[in-house]
Amino acid sequence: MTYLVIDGARVVSAHRTLASARSGEAQGLGHSTEPGPSVGGVPAWWARTPQSGEVAQLGILRTAATELGFRFELRACQAPAGSCNHRPCTAYATWAVSSRYGLLSEFAAFVPLSWVWVGQRSDDPRGDDPQFLTEGQALVDRLRADVRQPPRAIEQPPNDTRTLEERAQAAHALAVRFLARHFGPGSEAGGVVVRPVLDGQDLHLRLDPSIPSYLAVCGTALSGGCRDATGFELGARSCDRCFGRAPIVPSPVLGAAEYEAWTSYIHQSGS
Repeated sequence: MTYLVIDGARVVSAHRTLASARSGEAQGLGHSTEPGPSVGGVPAWWARTPQSGEVAQLGILRTAATELGFRFELRACQAPAGSCNHRPCTAYATWAVSSRYGLLSEFAAFVPLSWVWVGQRSDDPRGDDPQFLTEGQALVDRLRADVRQPPRAIEQPPNDTRTLEERAQAAHALAVRFLARHFGPGSEAGGVVVRPVLDGQDLHLRLDPSIPSYLAVCGTALSGGCRDATGFELGARSCDRCFGRAPIVPSPVLGAAEYEAWTSYIHQSGS
């Protein structure tokens, strides 16, 4: 069982015990004491008590929370060097989505300026495909060995004459090439469509295909009576979070095609 300390929606550290995770929370973040729903008799997460007028923030998350629709995303900053403080990073590429935190965190070691983010989202079967998991673990094991300089007798020449920096660059290239092969736009079956849906008087956005299909982009669980919006609904209140006018907490974890479809839609709609 792994406990993850969350800042915003970014995983900042992983711990084997809840006590260790609590001690790992940065002083400025505050303590996570509000338990979430139970998975296996233990809370799936703990939230930080909000200040007056603020929204509660996810603070500590168990990896078992994937049973409740949480997924992990490997993101890498794309901003020019030195121009981003990463709090939060808004110019990023999504390299992978999976329910397996451990594998994505291992890949992050070979992708500069990358982090694992977490949130509730539709599933991406590519990130839990047995072939991806097997090949991905074999690759990170190989890369971990490649970037180390094995001990040798002083009088013996090295088998690999590359510098550590050259090894790290080669590992980076192999990692992103592997992830692009599994998660690149060309590997997706069909495009992603953004659908406005009316739930009562609230207008949300939903991604299609989406698993589970009842979740809006903002994370709201849509009722069974929701329907596709026609654009002529009087008095409908558009969701500020779905339409990009307010932050989503926890941040949604979206694949590259999903993020592209969503941001293109809200920009075209003038949100």
